[in-house]
Amino acid sequence: MTIDHTLTWEVARVGGLVAYVLLTASVALGLLLSLKLNSERWPRFITNGLHQFVTLVALVFTGIHSLAVLLDPFTGFTPAEVLLPLVAHYRPLWIAMGIAAAYLLVAVWASEYVRGWVGYAWWRRFHYLSFAVFLLGTLHGLGTGSDTAQPWALAMYGVAGGLVTLLLAWRLVSAIPGMAGEVGVYAVGVAFLGIAAFTVFGPMQPGWNAFANSGNGNGASATWVAAHPVAATSTAATSTTFDASVVASLVNDNQLKGTFSGTTSDVSGTVQLAIDNGSALLELALDSGWTCDGQASTLGNASIAATCAAADGVSVSVTLSNLRRDGNQVLGSLEVAPTSS
Repeated sequence: MTIDHTLTWEVARVGGLVAYVLLTASVALGLLLSLKLNSERWPRFITNGLHQFVTLVALVFTGIHSLAVLLDPFTGFTPAEVLLPLVAHYRPLWIAMGIAAAYLLVAVWASEYVRGWVGYAWWRRFHYLSFAVFLLGTLHGLGTGSDTAQPWALAMYGVAGGLVTLLLAWRLVSAIPGMAGEVGVYAVGVAFLGIAAFTVFGPMQPGWNAFANSGNGNGASATWVAAHPVAATSTAATSTTFDASVVASLVNDNQLKGTFSGTTSDVSGTVQLAIDNGSALLELALDSGWTCDGQASTLGNASIAATCAAADGVSVSVTLSNLRRDGNQVLGSLEVAPTSS
């Protein structure tokens, strides 16, 4: 049976996102339980049951996410890469965080059913692991997620992190009076700001893939590369010049993000341009998986040029021209050609 890469990758993406939302809900419900909030319309035993159910469903979607990643022919992860931390050929550190989070989530969920054997004290210690699960899951999603820089994904991580941070601060103030509780609240706030800063200066920046994967390509397995030599190598991007039309938007005054589609071919993908302290960095990503980035410079008021280098050492010449505002969008043309050897 031939597995559709698009299908398995989409299942992996959706499964991971749903698992993260459910994990956030589980941690939030656990904190609300610890705060002993109650009402006649929402009895405590219903909340406790909901907490256990949400944790279980989060585990189910974590399993779906892992299985889809394992079956995806593009990445070609082996069972060991999916089950063992720091073994994966693609972004090993960030994938290791997801694997560790999954194992810890299993431990937290299972502790509900061995509470009578291990005692309340150990059961409570196991539940403290839920914060490690949330932190590792957040870093895994930010570091490996293909949608991390999208506004909706940033909003999701921001709301999730903000909700858990506020509830945890509330819990600390309620449980630890005096200066110790205040120090705990400050520590939680610093952690939240630290993750926010990491997101802005890490995954949101062009070139993150090369940094996160230590320059070891775009994640395509050797088997997939051998079976798809045109799509997997630089040939599709570099051997033929192609033109494309660009539809982009200004994320802020210093960052442009958009999509492009070929005017005479089926080439499509995304393009980003970030300006920092007078220098500009352009990142190009084809839907086939090939990516490159490089320093950009202006060729006039409405044109930008860059030599875009990929992790495999191949580079292309990229020109953005005829850039113009059209309402909230920026339109233009993209020209890609192999650089002279």
